[in-house]
Amino acid sequence: MEQNVVDLCGRICPYPVVEVVREVERLRKGETLRCVIDDPLALKSIPEELEDFPDVSLTIVKHDIGWEVIVARE
Repeated sequence: MEQNVVDLCGRICPYPVVEVVREVERLRKGETLRCVIDDPLALKSIPEELEDFPDVSLTIVKHDIGWEVIVARE
């Protein structure tokens, strides 16, 4: 399984959302995208935007400085 990592800390909405959607569009079956974000608004908006992708799963992990958003294309 290939994994792409994008550090979006310090970026505020809508930039993280746009970047995550762009990267998810590039994912192939079996690939995973891992994003690190620290904007609470992006944390709310990213899952809403990914509802348009029925073939992806989303996991969010809380860390001290923000969140890790893990998207896998199934």
